[in-house]
Amino acid sequence: MDQETWKFILAYLSDQENAERKQQLNEWLAKDPLHQQKFEQAKLLWQDTAIIQEDEQWKESFKTIREAVKPVVNKNVQPVLNKKALWLKLWPIAAAAAISGAILFVFLFKTHEPVSTAVNPTTWILKTAEPGEIKKVILPDSTEIWLNAGSSVRFPENLKHAALRTVSLTGEAFFKVKKDPLHPFVVQSSILRTRVLGTSFNIRAWAGHNAEVTVLTGKVAVSKDSAGIQTAMVHLLPNQKAVYNIHSALLKKENAADTESAVSWTTGKMVFDQLPVKEVLETISRRYGVEIMTKDSFDGCKLTARFNNVSLTEVMKTLKLTLDIHYTINQHTIYIKGGKCN
Repeated sequence: MDQETWKFILAYLSDQENAERKQQLNEWLAKDPLHQQKFEQAKLLWQDTAIIQEDEQWKESFKTIREAVKPVVNKNVQPVLNKKALWLKLWPIAAAAAISGAILFVFLFKTHEPVSTAVNPTTWILKTAEPGEIKKVILPDSTEIWLNAGSSVRFPENLKHAALRTVSLTGEAFFKVKKDPLHPFVVQSSILRTRVLGTSFNIRAWAGHNAEVTVLTGKVAVSKDSAGIQTAMVHLLPNQKAVYNIHSALLKKENAADTESAVSWTTGKMVFDQLPVKEVLETISRRYGVEIMTKDSFDGCKLTARFNNVSLTEVMKTLKLTLDIHYTINQHTIYIKGGKCN
């Protein structure tokens, strides 16, 4: 693929509202299944962006990067990341087009010698924890993941050998990432992107609620990622967390006073600290695999409680006393009436 085509892909990523570019890109994607794979790879790597100038400076950067890539390319071997290539000079912001750094070019641009195109399309694996279930997943690179009830994680089959170990999370999960400095680990979850080298952390990213990343060990970088547009990163150390507010669209760093509570769910516990009752009921629904029906929205009501592997009946008895509710259980459905904030 010539440099102008790749230049267009990267330009599209920074201006996805451009209808003409979008149409041209879709036409290119439709020509070959491998194009989609390369585009997805470009999108992931582009998120670690630097912005360079157009025209002459862009051409100069391409020329420099191309020369750096040449020694690691042959007819049968995929390009290998060269550490020096990661630190090539990048030009300052000039125009609206965001173009990725040298690492992106190492993967995507064609040099004078051909690169083998005999690459099988990436096979993605989906693991899901059903309602009422907490599932442990071990990735091909030995990273351990605990999925909370109702959550899922998606990862490529060749994750162990990927330059950028990328997984996609829906819901909540606790990660113990296998350390590999040469292959960063990235978790894409709703609107947040979390990048690590090797650490343990919890991500809570339920649809319609604020998202949180809590770090137990190591270092983590979190950024907001909306429609491919990445914000500045928030860097976290142990006992810190990043919180994204869906109403203000702001991402901020906070101290995490009790990180153990953030991962208590991995052992079947439920810990609520001034959590809105609506979210409490949603958590109970996922934890016990039941549907909860109520006419009261409990707006403004918050609950502080701790449940240590108790039965659903015990949980509902506590809610009855705390919220002054009446409830009935019919198989897998709980009907709640009344209730007030105490």
